[in-house]
Order: sequence, then C-alpha cells, then structure tokens
Amino acid sequence: MKDYYKILEVKHNASQAEIKKAYRLLAVKYHPDKNNGDKISEERFKEISESYIILGDAAKRNAYDYTKGHYKNYNGQDTAYNRQTPVTFLILFKRVKEKVLHANGRIKQDALYKVIDDLLSQETITFLITVRDIATNNLIIDEVLTCCIFLGEPYKKGLYTKLTTLADGDPRFTAKLELLHKENMPAPKSFQNNATEETLGRNYVIIFVLFLLFFVMLFIVANN
Repeated sequence: MKDYYKILEVKHNASQAEIKKAYRLLAVKYHPDKNNGDKISEERFKEISESYIILGDAAKRNAYDYTKGHYKNYNGQDTAYNRQTPVTFLILFKRVKEKVLHANGRIKQDALYKVIDDLLSQETITFLITVRDIATNNLIIDEVLTCCIFLGEPYKKGLYTKLTTLADGDPRFTAKLELLHKENMPAPKSFQNNATEETLGRNYVIIFVLFLLFFVMLFIVANN
C-alpha cells in the first residue's frame, strides 16, 4: 500500500492545512506543464494528486489511517473531490474490510462504525448515485455489509439506512438484508482473544461470502 504521507512529504499528524499546502507546492513543482512533459515528473504528479484525494478529505483520511493501524479523528472537512471516482471509495471500503477480517473480529466497534459512517457521508452517497456506476456501488455495499457483521445492532441500523439510500431502489440490496436477517447472523457483542470467538467470526464471514457469491451467480445468469 502506498504511503500517501511520504508522497506528500508530510508527517502522519500533519493538519489538513499543512497537507493542502504540501500538495499545492508539490503539484506546482511536478506539474507536466512546468517540466516540458517529462514522464517522471508526470508520474510523480499523478501520485501527488492521488495522495491528496485521500489525505485532503478528513473522512477518506480516517479510513486510510484505519487500514494503516493508526486511526485518528480529524476535524474540519477539506474536501478533495477532483478526479475521484466511485472506485476511489470502493478501494477504501475494501481496505477497511480487509483490516477487519485480518483482525479476526477483534475490533473496536465504535471506531469501525465511525470510519464507515464518516466515509459514507451524504455527500459521498449523492456523488455515487449521481455517477451511477451501479456495479461499483453494489460492490461498495457488499464491502460495508461484510463489515457490518462485526457491528452490534445499533451501529448496523444507521449504516443500513445509508446503504438503502445508496442502493437507490435496487431490489437486490433488500434481498441481501432479508437473507441476513433470515439466517440470524447478528454481530457478536464482543470478541476476546480466544479460539472459540475467532472461529465464530470466521464462520460469519464464510457464510456471508457464500451468500454474496450466490447473488453474483444469479446476477450473471439473469444477464445472459
């Protein structure tokens, strides 16, 4: 995984203002127009822009830091929506999910919820619906639903409401939720460092993945 802080030449505890300043200085320095189209400068400029898209927005920065193991809560939104796509968000949600799965369920529910809730803001949902990349939106929903397995009901309820909005009337989302409730797959209240609870967490993931594969197969058959 790229170290966006290193690319922007800032410390991990840099303020949003410091990140913006670093981005502007580096963007000017490595902009292709300033370097006669030099390929190395062009690639550096792309990396700088990619880094600012993530670190320049507090919610996306939170999600990135969460996956790197040093979650912090940044105040103040300094949005960086230039050149971002739905895949930008999909990658972040996928990284959050992988972080959770690698922890075998031993996660802080409030921190996980905060990261997802902030990243899945109303602004983000509006952007994703407007772009109408339905396939990517469905993948984002699947990533969040997988994370929801490890959250208690109060947390799930709020995220389900947001996911319903993102689904934008897609009946497949409703079917997924109904299947989850029908199979009685509530998130464990807490996870300790013992083998029984780790096994339980893995079983939840395996079952949920099987359900997702089932829906994907139905989708492929329906479109053939």
